[in-house]
Amino acid sequence: MFHRGRKLFFAVALILGMGESPKSVASSVNEAGSSGWGVQQEQGTPIRAALKQGDLIVFTANQGWLSRIYVLNSQGAVLRYFEYEYYIFSDLEIADNELYATDWVAPRLYQIDIDTGALDVIVDDWSLISMYDVAWDGQYFYIKEWSLNRYSFQGSWDSSTSFSESLRGSAWDSTYYWTLNSDGHIQCWDISAWPTITELPEHAFDPPSSACRGLWFDGEYFWTAESIDGTLGYIYQFGYDGQVVNQLLAPAFRGYAAGVIKQSIPGDITGDGIVNIDDIFAVLGLWGDCPDPCPPYCEGDVNEDCTVNIDDIFFILGHWG
Repeated sequence: MFHRGRKLFFAVALILGMGESPKSVASSVNEAGSSGWGVQQEQGTPIRAALKQGDLIVFTANQGWLSRIYVLNSQGAVLRYFEYEYYIFSDLEIADNELYATDWVAPRLYQIDIDTGALDVIVDDWSLISMYDVAWDGQYFYIKEWSLNRYSFQGSWDSSTSFSESLRGSAWDSTYYWTLNSDGHIQCWDISAWPTITELPEHAFDPPSSACRGLWFDGEYFWTAESIDGTLGYIYQFGYDGQVVNQLLAPAFRGYAAGVIKQSIPGDITGDGIVNIDDIFAVLGLWGDCPDPCPPYCEGDVNEDCTVNIDDIFFILGHWG
């Protein structure tokens, strides 16, 4: 009865607007801080390594029945965000350098255009109640609800296996399936003999904080985000032992997940995919020595010598277009 009533509510929510385009789009930090979202007014602790200038950090956050997808530059400054009513995005995944996110209001996996905010439904499985996590192994999406379910890249259900864990996030590191459970622990699983799944307890560890939600793997490190009400949490990049290698003040309260879209274009400081006069203006606005820690670089330091100066303008001119 509960299951049917919940589905009826979801159906009504869909009619009211769940299939619409993003409700609003903003680009400035101050605008993004309206309506109690608590967006940072300063960058906070910067990402110190691993990212290239032009790479984009994506971050999900929720406030009641509103959800936002933030796009940040490699130093953590807000470039833009997209707001959605009647969505609550949870875990995210990046497959073929495209953003995907699950929605726990409705059992769907969306592909999200980070330039326009447009949504494309990939998995639409109403045999489930909701979706909290997603992992991509290069061939299949893995989503836990009731069982661990496996879907093709096009969104077709493939198979499932019994799996009793309650999850806040999951990731694939090219060898094992990793999960962040509701008790705040990260567990490791061998799914190579699918549908048999075997826990590897010797690899288990704890995330950087008990408030972490979402799990993503960048090829070397895991990423997660803190979900805290009324206080900005952190986005963490961390190793297999839970040791933080980089952290970044989140752009809003109650984050859920974070990851990186590789879009490095030499000289593109603004992250708009074009090297032009806007990037020169950005350099002029950031002129001077980089703050600590440096190396590797700071925002505007496109030649990565820890100083924003005329050499960076020459670099931009050399990569124009």
